[in-house]
Amino acid sequence: MARLVALIISIAVFTGASRAGAAESTTYTCALGKAFECTSYYGCQEWSAIEMSLPRFVRVDLNAKTIVSLDKEIPRDPTKIASVEKLDEMIVFNGIEQRSWSMTIGEDSGELALTAVGNGEVFSVFGTCISP
Repeated sequence: MARLVALIISIAVFTGASRAGAAESTTYTCALGKAFECTSYYGCQEWSAIEMSLPRFVRVDLNAKTIVSLDKEIPRDPTKIASVEKLDEMIVFNGIEQRSWSMTIGEDSGELALTAVGNGEVFSVFGTCISP
């Protein structure tokens, strides 16, 4: 019985430590998937990240405040992150690059949501991130 209790405590401590490590991570690798382009004139249209000339994979670095393409077929200059904040188990990023943009990554789920707003147009991109 004592061994079982020790095993349960060990699992609980290990699980808590791994969650804490993920929450404190400073680097995320993300896969971009579905994307939508919306305009006031044409409405919304669904695209893949590739069809929108977005990299399939990116690395988000909180320390360097950059988003870097990991897709060799779609090289891009690093995107600068202007601000990073934590809000209700989400990490929220904002910046400006040709358009105003905002992105969130769920700390537990790894779900990514990105919006970019321009002159009469809105882009939304969804993906998934892991913290190595």
